[in-house]
Amino acid sequence: MREGLGMLFTAEGHACVLVANSAAALEVVDRQTFDVIIGDIRMEGMDGLELLDRVQVSHPALPFVVLTGSSGIAQAVDAVKRGAFEYVVKPFDVDALRTIVTAALDARLHPGELARPAHPGPVVGNLEFVGTGPAMRTLQTAIDFVARSSAPVLVTGETGVGKELVARAIHQRSTRREHPFVAINTSAIPHELLEGEIFGHARGGFTGAIQARKGLLTEADGGSLLLDEIGDMSFDLQAKLLRVIQFGDVRPVGSDRVHHVDVRLIASTHRDLPALVKEGRFREDLYFRLNVLSVPVPALRDRREDIPALAAHFLAQACGRAPASPVRTIGQAALVALTERAWPGNIRELASSIERAVVFGVDEMIDSTQLSPAPSGAPVAGWPFPSKAPWTLQRLDRAYADWVLVHTGGNKQRAAEIMGVDLSTLYRWNRKQPDSPDS
Repeated sequence: MREGLGMLFTAEGHACVLVANSAAALEVVDRQTFDVIIGDIRMEGMDGLELLDRVQVSHPALPFVVLTGSSGIAQAVDAVKRGAFEYVVKPFDVDALRTIVTAALDARLHPGELARPAHPGPVVGNLEFVGTGPAMRTLQTAIDFVARSSAPVLVTGETGVGKELVARAIHQRSTRREHPFVAINTSAIPHELLEGEIFGHARGGFTGAIQARKGLLTEADGGSLLLDEIGDMSFDLQAKLLRVIQFGDVRPVGSDRVHHVDVRLIASTHRDLPALVKEGRFREDLYFRLNVLSVPVPALRDRREDIPALAAHFLAQACGRAPASPVRTIGQAALVALTERAWPGNIRELASSIERAVVFGVDEMIDSTQLSPAPSGAPVAGWPFPSKAPWTLQRLDRAYADWVLVHTGGNKQRAAEIMGVDLSTLYRWNRKQPDSPDS
């Protein structure tokens, strides 16, 4: 079968490398650049699931297509949950496999291999991304590319999408992973105290400074400093931060001495910084210095295909915090309701909704009546899709595909059959982002 697949894809113009086992696969993946892996679940020595896990660590955005016999479907489904692009059951239709591989190739942002750290660091705390949809694959690829550099990063996105998680992932996948990651919410500290927190202060530098403090920039020396919600930082402090980015110079408050630090600055915001620049509320030179590498984090409504997996993830966490709760599963009707909500609070709001359902649950299964009601007037993604203006056909295609996928539990093959389209058409619709609500 390996040789047959090699001949099939070679005849279509692809360069193929054939290996007999997982160990050989890991060796060639580390030496060469690949755009997709096709691997069987059952192999001698290391099986396909362990190979998938290893590849996920070293090349998290490299699509992995799993092959399995009919007896291994449960393992194949587990593989998809663990990050595989798709699975194919043997004996399979060649055209179906070709369509899946084409979709995997199209999902790649760049044909090059993602850099693998020399010594991959461990997962830190809750540092994990849930979901394998197109938006998340795009985000994972961006993180891997950005992690190669030490240039400043600007992480943007709505409140609750997980910007700090993205910042931590950038640090953890970079060469700075052995050094500190320090984070501060600049909007949570009064402006008059924020400078001392970031730059440090000398003893007696201001009223109440009874002892010296080295500041977060110095604490993060060699590592990364996340300045969360930087759009709320005062104009004066922005000017001082600019010098740190340019020269690495830090002067504590009340001190005449300047010392040098090697810190990668990661800034995040939910605000429209270009608009703040036009209004004169954010320094244009600082914006251009920070926006060297930009990583936009998608809103939850733009990755609805990941909501079932996210809900299961938060359910497991909530049950761990409330072991006395009888809740163990989420019903299909509740899952559909969760997927159809607008979620203006994004992932944070979804996690809170699941937490409440577990804490106040009285049955083993969460049904739609146990979920907190959606905010009054909040839009949903049900069918028909409400809008103040007619939608473009492209946006309608994407929304319809999302709706059908919800009702098939994410089964793409079944969804394509219901819609009467080829699987490749469904993948194409799913990759396209919907137009803006005012389109």
